[in-house]
Amino acid sequence: MTRRTTVAIAIAIALSVAPAFSSSAAAGRGTTGGHATQRRALGGPVVLGGKIYGAPTGKGWGTAHPHFIYNGGDASGSITDVRWSSWGGAVAHGRGRNPIFRPRGGYFRHPVVALLKATDLGECEGRRAYLRLLIREPRRPGGPLGPWRSWAGPQTPCEPYGSNSG
Repeated sequence: MTRRTTVAIAIAIALSVAPAFSSSAAAGRGTTGGHATQRRALGGPVVLGGKIYGAPTGKGWGTAHPHFIYNGGDASGSITDVRWSSWGGAVAHGRGRNPIFRPRGGYFRHPVVALLKATDLGECEGRRAYLRLLIREPRRPGGPLGPWRSWAGPQTPCEPYGSNSG
C-alpha cells in the first residue's frame, strides 16, 4: 500500500467518524445544564426541564405543559393551576398560583398570581426541553409584579434541585 493510499484511507475514516462523534457530543450537552444549541432532532413534545429536578417528590418537571409545578420542598416551591398560553416554541408563557411568604413568617392566606416564562430550548434527559423557567410575582397579594427571576437560580431545571452548579 502506498503512502498516498494510506493517507486517503485515514482521511476517509476520519470523515466518516467525525459526524457521529460530533452528534453524540452535542447530544450530551444540555443534560447537565448547558445551554447549547440543539444539534440533533429529538422526537416527542417539548418538556419542562427534567425529572431529576425536584426528585424524588417534585412534580411537573420533565413533562409537557405541566399544570402543577413543585420543587419538592416547601409550599413556596409550588405553582398550581398553571395555564400555558403557548408551548413548544422558543418561549412558553404561562400563569399560575404561588403561595408566598409573609414578611414575618408563614404564608399569605391566598396564593398570588404568578407569570411564568419557559425559555432556552435544548436537551434534557434525552428530550427537547426548556432549560430555564422564569417567574414574576408580587411581593404581597394585590401588589405590583416584581421583576422576572430564575426559578432555579443559577442552575437549570435539568440538574438535581439545589445542586448549585452554574
